[in-house]
Amino acid sequence: MTIEHGDNTIILKDNIIHITLKGSFNEYGAEEVSQKTAAIIKSLNQSNFLILVNLSNLNGATPDAFNISNKFNEWLNGQNMVAKAIVITSQVIKSIDQQWVPSKAAQNIEYFDNEDDALTWLKAQL
Repeated sequence: MTIEHGDNTIILKDNIIHITLKGSFNEYGAEEVSQKTAAIIKSLNQSNFLILVNLSNLNGATPDAFNISNKFNEWLNGQNMVAKAIVITSQVIKSIDQQWVPSKAAQNIEYFDNEDDALTWLKAQL
């Protein structure tokens, strides 16, 4: 039995980290996403990178999951991330995320309703 809630896919294509989250996340699922993403960032050896996060199939997250996300984003603010694009269709989840993850305010971040527009914007940030 696994204790992580939520499905994630995290891959690196060129210098873009693609993160897709589906379902509902608890703190264990959020920690897994943070660890996988941090490992990829560390493997880049201080190179600049972009992040594309697809939350279009995210159902929600626990307060503990949002706290872990905030801590991860605090760490991320000290890395060589150029920009982050977030694909999200739920305005409720977007509002909750913005409230519970204030560390994102320091990032070059934009929100989109589709991945194509998000990728176009991301690539223009380089």
